Amino acid sequence: MSESTQAASGRLSWRGFLLLTTLLLSLAVLAGCAQSQVRYRQERVSRDYTYIDFTQDTRPLTFVSEVGGEHMSYYKVLAFEGDRFRVTVTDLEGKTSSVITGDGVEIREGTSMNGFQRIVEVQELETLFSIELDAHPYARYRLGIEKI
Repeated sequence: MSESTQAASGRLSWRGFLLLTTLLLSLAVLAGCAQSQVRYRQERVSRDYTYIDFTQDTRPLTFVSEVGGEHMSYYKVLAFEGDRFRVTVTDLEGKTSSVITGDGVEIREGTSMNGFQRIVEVQELETLFSIELDAHPYARYRLGIEKI
């Protein structure tokens, strides 16, 4: 192999190494930005499902998304006896319809002046309560879920 071929293959190898390193670092940064409380997310044609667990990380969560027409979003929160949550939905565009349901929870109105707010208190040993959002014809919203 000539010197120029060795040098060229060395440069390609070095460039490949830099490219691979940059890619891996980018993926690590993106993974670090993911919300650790989100355990599972499934997007379907007209329904989105997000499963949330605050047992390991109690930092508040914020989601910004859209609903409308037949498209609905469901946020399912795993909770245990004595847990309390503040759920706030702020309309960014349009009017979002918000419903919270679940077995073994007591739901009270909150004090937000900016939109829908509820306090969810868990009465049973364990539950999976649901926050359901939809709109007609369209809405863009900010959902905040805070363990209090």
